[in-house]
Amino acid sequence: MSHPHLTMPVMAVGPTPAYAIAGGGIVVVAVHGRGQQTSYMAENLIDRVAPSLDGPVAWLLPAAFENTWYPTGFLAPFEQNQPSLDGALAALDSVAGRLLADDIPADRIVWAGFSQGACLVSEWVARHPRRWGGLLAFTGGRIGPSGTDLTVHGSFDGMPAYFGVGEVDEWVPEPRVTATAVAYRAAQADVTEDVFPEHVHEISDAEIERGIALLNSV
Repeated sequence: MSHPHLTMPVMAVGPTPAYAIAGGGIVVVAVHGRGQQTSYMAENLIDRVAPSLDGPVAWLLPAAFENTWYPTGFLAPFEQNQPSLDGALAALDSVAGRLLADDIPADRIVWAGFSQGACLVSEWVARHPRRWGGLLAFTGGRIGPSGTDLTVHGSFDGMPAYFGVGEVDEWVPEPRVTATAVAYRAAQADVTEDVFPEHVHEISDAEIERGIALLNSV
């Protein structure tokens, strides 16, 4: 398919994926939220976790056309977010396809996202179940309106997955994040979930600590 998302560059930070893997490291695909740029993930994720990581990490940061992956809320009817949603998923298809074609092992690739980006990676990984390196969903869950079947049709084979969300969040309701975590656990992901009583809409220090632990475990 053709969509403006597919024309956007992917920002690379750190060593190349091949170099990171050769050095016993990993690749992390980190996806920004609505109205943000790749610099958000560089400043709010990479800069905060990198000093505490045990090995080399190749970071790949896809960019959304006009800084937004899909136009309305992630709980809206699917048709209201098309064709942008299909374009966003295709953008992640492209990143994954290039990595796998370059012989980067799937179990060394971690998918991470914040807010709209967390919803996107949660949805994409659920549609491509296998033993990926891991998932870090900072305030996000699977996409679709109330009543959407969140069943994952396949197995994650023990893949570590982290979901963090506030008990009350103006953009991402906690029940959908928890339901996503339940669906991942049913598909044999090793799930950790935090529901924070007080949580502003950003990647918190507690979530950064969870991210460091997951990345070092991979």
